[in-house]
Amino acid sequence: MSTNNPELPMAKVVVAQRGARHRYSIPRLLENANMLEALYTDSCAYSLAGKLACRLGALGLKRSNALAARVPEKIPANKVFSSDRPLVSSLSKGLISPDMSSAYKHWGLQGANVVYSMYGEELDFLRWAKSEGAKIIVDVFISPLSNQVVLDEQVNFDTPSRFRVEPSECDYSADRGVGAFAPFADILLCPSEWVASGVRKFVPEYAHKIRIVPYGSSLHPKSQVGDNLGRILFAGRDPLRKGLPYLAEAVHGLRQSGIKLDVRIAGLERQECDWFPHFKELNYLGLVEMNKMGDEFARADAFVLPSLSEGQAGVLLEALSYGCPVIATKESGVDLTNNENGILVNAGSASQLEAAISQIIQDRSLRAQLSRNGKSFFEQNFSMNMWQERLIQVVLELQS
Repeated sequence: MSTNNPELPMAKVVVAQRGARHRYSIPRLLENANMLEALYTDSCAYSLAGKLACRLGALGLKRSNALAARVPEKIPANKVFSSDRPLVSSLSKGLISPDMSSAYKHWGLQGANVVYSMYGEELDFLRWAKSEGAKIIVDVFISPLSNQVVLDEQVNFDTPSRFRVEPSECDYSADRGVGAFAPFADILLCPSEWVASGVRKFVPEYAHKIRIVPYGSSLHPKSQVGDNLGRILFAGRDPLRKGLPYLAEAVHGLRQSGIKLDVRIAGLERQECDWFPHFKELNYLGLVEMNKMGDEFARADAFVLPSLSEGQAGVLLEALSYGCPVIATKESGVDLTNNENGILVNAGSASQLEAAISQIIQDRSLRAQLSRNGKSFFEQNFSMNMWQERLIQVVLELQS
């Protein structure tokens, strides 16, 4: 896709993102398209703390590996601007503000005419960039309904504080969340219809700014090494928001009916889940290294993600890439076609989960069809090239 128009200035983008979201794929895709002017981020391998972490890692101190691993690969180092302020803020227990707007404004726009922001982070910088004439794209990477959904759900369980949402976190007034950045954003980029519906609910007057742009995946499609009847996989770190109590209830019902299952939970320890009924029905793997997750996907009979709210769950794309049949909710953020490339269930419905798992176990021709169609769905819609094309199209729209 050509990014040149002789009548318009070349689109140049500053990506402002905390953390290594998508492993820095968005700035890397823009760099591939000759559109990236700079990446503004927090601690990474190039920041002072990151460089120290790299040295400590070389000495064998493993706790530093996570920060040292934040490497914006294939992005020129001179385009990466990083600040350790959020890390310093966490160490100071809030005495120092984590906001990086002042640093971003100091770095300026670097000649860019577009700023790509993750969920409106560093609002003061975005307002300043807008006043300087830049166009603003805000990546609404999770549904603004999420906190309210969890708040409503947690009354059903004795939910630990680390998984709870406070009522104050559901305030979407003019100066909070999507209500704060929607007025001056030029585009509200949503990865799925579920996210878009949440934006429409909170700021209906800005619905015309919504563009649905699914993310892609850097995974190369792989084949399963064999299905293990009744081996079910789940992956996630937030058991309530991802609907794990309902999966446990479904597993309990299936076992009561005589179906043998090995339901493997990647990302959580048993003691993190002892607050909901039937938690003992699940096989907790704890944190699983990325290079070992491939084996889990390849050997699973099905992958189940009964999320109450997401943006676009990357683990679903991973499962699809392996040809692993998926059972998920529409709230998981991948717009599946029911019984064609996956099985859709209602959020919070243990009975529907039970029926879907039973269907896959008992109807092997259906399972084979879901495996083939799911992998094809991934290949046709979620490659990095397709993601780059969708992303470029949105940026170019701002030049028209």
